[in-house]
Amino acid sequence: MNSSTQLKSNRNLKFLMIFIFFVVTALLQGCLSSTTNKTSLGTLTGEIMHLAQSELLIMGENSKTLVKTDENGKFAASLTPGRYQLLMQSSNGELVVIKRDIQIENNLTFIVTDVDLIPVPQVISVSVPLIYDTSAIIEWETNIESDGLIEYGTNELYGFASYSDTDLKTRHRIQLYDLLPDTTYHFRIAASRYNLDSARSYSRDYAFTTTP
Repeated sequence: MNSSTQLKSNRNLKFLMIFIFFVVTALLQGCLSSTTNKTSLGTLTGEIMHLAQSELLIMGENSKTLVKTDENGKFAASLTPGRYQLLMQSSNGELVVIKRDIQIENNLTFIVTDVDLIPVPQVISVSVPLIYDTSAIIEWETNIESDGLIEYGTNELYGFASYSDTDLKTRHRIQLYDLLPDTTYHFRIAASRYNLDSARSYSRDYAFTTTP
């Protein structure tokens, strides 16, 4: 074999070895990724008899998972690691907080053994009975006794919040001050129990326009 033929053969062998290296590396990365995905889940489970045949809503920072309990109140769900709340959802959409703070870890099981049972208030009616040039009065009603406040601003990003109406009641009335004349304001109601983030719900967006 002459030197040029041997040089060409060595070059081809080098390219082949590089190709094989990249193929093997890609396969190993795929296997590791698959293994990681399979082992990066935790389990949330429990058995709460008075939640038998209910729908439970598991809420994470960026996820919602709906699971059903059996006739004995048993349930189980596989979840990615993170913090969650567990709520019971009724047929009409009302929510009750079952467990406020659940931490799911890799390959571990979190067993719910006790419950908080905090009802989440829902806003059922909203009105703006009085509108002035620099203020407005907003009234709302909730399905259960609650506290609450108003988030408002000149667009749906809001940016301002009223003082909190801390008395637990179903009918609320708050006046907004220091508004601009002849300006449209958007607002929504934040209703809660004892000002708990875990028991807070929001109304849809509403709007009104101050007088000139």
